[in-house]
This record gives sequence, C-alpha cells and structure tokens, in this order.
Amino acid sequence: MSHNASIIFVDDDPYVLRGLRRRMLSRRPNWKMRFYESAQQALLGLEQQPADVVISDMRMPSMDGAEFLRIVAERWPQTSRILLSGFADETAIQNGAAATHHFLAKPCSDSNIIQVAERGLIMNIYLRDPYLVNLLSIVPGHLIWPMTFRRLHSILQFSGPSSQAELTAFAKDHPALTALANELAQREQLIPGDSHHSFIKLLEILGIETIKALCVLWCEMGQPDNIDGKQISVDLHRPLVLGLMAAEIARLRNLEPNSVDQIRAAALLCHIGDTFTARAVPDKHTASRHLADVDNCDIISAEISEMGFAHPAVSACLCARWGFSHQIIENIAFHHRPEAAPTANSESLLIVYAAQYFARKTGIDGAAWAQKYDLAGSYITKCGAGTEWPVWEQACAEKHVLLKRARHGAIWQGAS
Repeated sequence: MSHNASIIFVDDDPYVLRGLRRRMLSRRPNWKMRFYESAQQALLGLEQQPADVVISDMRMPSMDGAEFLRIVAERWPQTSRILLSGFADETAIQNGAAATHHFLAKPCSDSNIIQVAERGLIMNIYLRDPYLVNLLSIVPGHLIWPMTFRRLHSILQFSGPSSQAELTAFAKDHPALTALANELAQREQLIPGDSHHSFIKLLEILGIETIKALCVLWCEMGQPDNIDGKQISVDLHRPLVLGLMAAEIARLRNLEPNSVDQIRAAALLCHIGDTFTARAVPDKHTASRHLADVDNCDIISAEISEMGFAHPAVSACLCARWGFSHQIIENIAFHHRPEAAPTANSESLLIVYAAQYFARKTGIDGAAWAQKYDLAGSYITKCGAGTEWPVWEQACAEKHVLLKRARHGAIWQGAS
C-alpha cells in the first residue's frame, strides 16, 4: 500500500486510542496516521491537512461519529469514511448511513480495520486516475450533483419524524420517481403488478441504496415525467434489467435484504458512466463503439484504447462522489473484470458480474455480444459458484422480458 497513505482515527477513549496507535504504527509503519480524541479535533486536523481515510467511533460526546462523517462527506467528498459502531447504535447508524462508506461492528480486530482501510485506499487510488479527473472536470456541476438527488441524499442522512415529513414532501414533488420505484418492485414481484405503493413504503421494500440509485438514474435521464412499464425508455429499461437479475441471484443465495439492496444498487448504476462519457466526450465515445464493432473486441478494451478509461471506472468514480459504500463502488468498478478487484473473493461482486453477463446474453443480439467476452470462469470457481451458475442463468432468463420497441431508432441489445 502507498507510503503516502493518510489515515485519521477518532475515538474519545484515550486508553483505546493509545492502544490503537501502538498497534497500528507497528503493523503499518509507512502509513501517515493521526489520532484524535474528538470529532472537533479531527475536523481541525482535516482543515490543516485532508486525509485519504477517516475511521471514527460512533459514540462520542458533543458530536457522534455519524454527524462527524456527514461533515467530512460534505467538505471532503473524496475521503473514505468508515464508522466503528456497536449493535446498540442501530438508530444512530441509520442516521449516518448516507455519509458512510463502510461500517465495522465492534468489537473488531485490527486486521479488519486495516483491511477496510486498505480497501478504501485502493479505491481512492483507482478513482484518482488523471483521465477520470479530467473527464469529470468538463462535466457541468449540475450533472455531477443533480439537485433532486442532492435533496434526497440529504434527507436520507437522518431518520425520524422530520425526515419522514421531508420524504413525503419530496415524493409529492417527484411522483415519477415513485412510479419508477414501483416499476422495479413490480418487475421483481415484490408487490402486485397492479399496486401503487407510497415512496416511503417502497423505500422499506427496496432499500435506501436502491432508491438512491433509482434517483440518480432518473435524474441523469432528464427526470422524465412519464414512467410507464409498457412504454419505458431503453435507457431506463437497461439498468432495471440488471438490477432485477442481481436481486434475483442475491435472493437465490438467501442473502439478507440489506445485502440485496446494495447488490441491486450496484447493478443499477454499473453503466451510468457510459451516459456521462457519451455526453462529455461524444466523439471518443462513438469511436470506442465503432472500434468494438470493427475489431469484434469487448467494450472495455475499445474504451481504454479510444478514451484512456472505461465506463466502469467512470461509474465507480461518480458513485464514490455520491456517497455509495466501498462495496458498491468496487462492484461497479470491476463488474466486467471481477478477477482484477482488490477483494479476491467477493460474493456481491460475483452476483453483479453475473447479472450483467446474463443480461448481455438475453439481449436481442445476445449470442453475438456474448462471444466478445470471456467468462470469468476462474473467479466463479474461486467464489464456489460453479454449480450454481446455470441455475442463476435460468432464473434470470425466466424473469427477463425483452424490450422490443425502439426509441429514437435504437433497440436494447443487452448489457455492454
């Protein structure tokens, strides 16, 4: 790991902090570490010198860890944010969920802390690629941080009566987003096909990360007023297919609802970077598609050749700015090439990879598209999913309905 890595630890217990300092300095002597006994001290330290990763305890006087990380998220969005918390802090954790990249349940080992910190550092390095930084510098600010998503994101950072009222008002102002969430819940058969649930109920059914992801998609598609499952646009149909398939596989694995939520959100946002590159560098974006067709190569190779980066990296970089968790960011960044991920054996990444692979195969030209991409067989085997893979594929194919209508002359082909 980089010798220049800057890590901040915050805990109001001097005894705990001294022990942590001693152990961390012995295990990671090359890290530049700072230790603070309060959130206020840490904020002053960040003002003097920002950090790559901040690791904070939850329970602290004056300002708890959730509130502290919300401030860090606002002032230093590129900093990885990790919260240490006990199971008794469930309500407080919910209050800080939208500002936290990763939670560690106490008690946790030093190895767990180091592993999570290193994951944050790896993703930081990955997302600071000069090509990505340059791309995002030419994208208008209102596209990087859509006002509608900013409002929802702010509301979701808290829980309680006031935020419930704010969510109700938000839903009233944006009924099409509720319609989009209803559409996804109906496709997954989580609610009856003829039902229409409230935004808050859909938040409970689908989860916070999924609702955030749907809001991002809806904003970047221009916030269309008409969300009708029978006339939905290709641009929205495509991520919904990926989200549905990923959630279906996660449920086959009997994962907890929170895990299904995170996996679905990653699948929904896998290709948001493609939308941005098409808008920011249209000529290079078109050239990469042409190269993929002419050379019959996979889209990742073509994008790197023409633009210097590929759409998963752009998607991951944007999702880091939007405050999604390390796991979601990693799943998005490596959904085409899971074997390259820093986490050697990730069930959630495998599921997101499987969803986009099956979505590609079930597209209109699935057979032709699938030939361009080698199956990550070694990664599937490493994750112990070799025997389950055909079952997943069949389940996804049975759930999927092709979108056969054209929009502006384009028909959905499958996941690129």
